[in-house]
Amino acid sequence: MKRAMALDVGFKKIGVALSDPLMLTSYPYRVIFRRSNRETFEELLGIIEEKGVSDVVVGIPINREGKRTRIGEKIEKFVDKFKNFLSERGVRVRFHLFDESYSTLEAEELLRNLGKKREAVDDVAAALILREWLEERRNEKEEER
Repeated sequence: MKRAMALDVGFKKIGVALSDPLMLTSYPYRVIFRRSNRETFEELLGIIEEKGVSDVVVGIPINREGKRTRIGEKIEKFVDKFKNFLSERGVRVRFHLFDESYSTLEAEELLRNLGKKREAVDDVAAALILREWLEERRNEKEEER
């Protein structure tokens, strides 16, 4: 079985969400507090191996003109370093960069509407990113038929 994992990458925290093994639904998994890149990558690698992740979806903020923001460029550098880290360990997963411009705001609103107060919304934001990516993927497959 394979799963997709989504990352909502921030300067201090990374929200992690996973799909079910059929890649139909997404759910918040956990929040990782960033330390050194190496320690953070080791922690993410542990999830990839434990959960059988085949695809990693990384949220990248896009501005109104459709271009990556400065933060988006920093996230891309993080992703490149993570890819190199995985490659050095012989781990192969597919990476997908996905527009996540309003995922955190959406996650905060969702939690507020549910009457839940959470300090970290990052894993919920990652689950929303993953849900959108899974829906887009399904739609593309249906169009191919």
